[in-house]
Amino acid sequence: MTELTAESTARTAEIAGSVLKYHEAGEGPLLLCIHGGAPGAYGWGNFGIVVAELAKDFRTVVVDLPGYGGSDPIDISGGRYAAYANTFVGLIAHLGEAKAHILGMATGGAVGIAVASSHPESVERLVLVSSAGGLPMFTVMPSEGQKHIRDYYKGEGPSRERMRAYLEMMLADPSLITDEMIEERYLASLGRESEIPVGGKVKPEELWRDLNRIAAPTLVMWGRDNRIQGYDNALFMLKQIPDVEVHLFGRTGLWIPFERPKGFCREVRGFLLEDREP
Repeated sequence: MTELTAESTARTAEIAGSVLKYHEAGEGPLLLCIHGGAPGAYGWGNFGIVVAELAKDFRTVVVDLPGYGGSDPIDISGGRYAAYANTFVGLIAHLGEAKAHILGMATGGAVGIAVASSHPESVERLVLVSSAGGLPMFTVMPSEGQKHIRDYYKGEGPSRERMRAYLEMMLADPSLITDEMIEERYLASLGRESEIPVGGKVKPEELWRDLNRIAAPTLVMWGRDNRIQGYDNALFMLKQIPDVEVHLFGRTGLWIPFERPKGFCREVRGFLLEDREP
């Protein structure tokens, strides 16, 4: 079996005149994985550690958001998440499918909400991981982590020290951070100022207003120690999304696929493959 690497799985597609980079592996139901929108984020960086496991059961497609990684920027003047959602509906069609399971982390979760609420015909099931698009009930806003994201490009601009500080905020266990990880994300963050949603030129839509419109069965996963999006967002989603279940991980921050890869894959597989017929 060919080793699944970022290079061996890399693909591109032209969607509405813009190049979208993605990685594809495995066969089965289409699982579209959308990464977070913080500095230095990109598809393989967020999900690469779990691709091989997910590819055992799914046609796993990990995408670079427009303007991140190897994907072209797109016009977002009509709404950031709406524009992203239109792009991914186009990608699903490009892949020859009518609909997909969508798994989104952080900003990618907000994109999943936008697709599920505005294009319900395109979503089979939805998995929201540390997702934006909720409404905090007791977390002080902006959160400690959101301040790091907002300030990353200010003043003297990006630095390895600022990237380390952000990663320490994102993980419950900072001992997992390596110099290689810092360097990789720091280099990926350069020249991406206009694409960061927090504090960007285009204010993100208030997607929490649309949560009750989500018809797809939804799994919400959160880390108890998430210092960027508090788990009270998960409780709000539990209240608002009609067909929903929530799984909380202790000793875990925002980046659940990295800190809890086995538990993450177990929950995703169980939810997406379970028989939901009465």
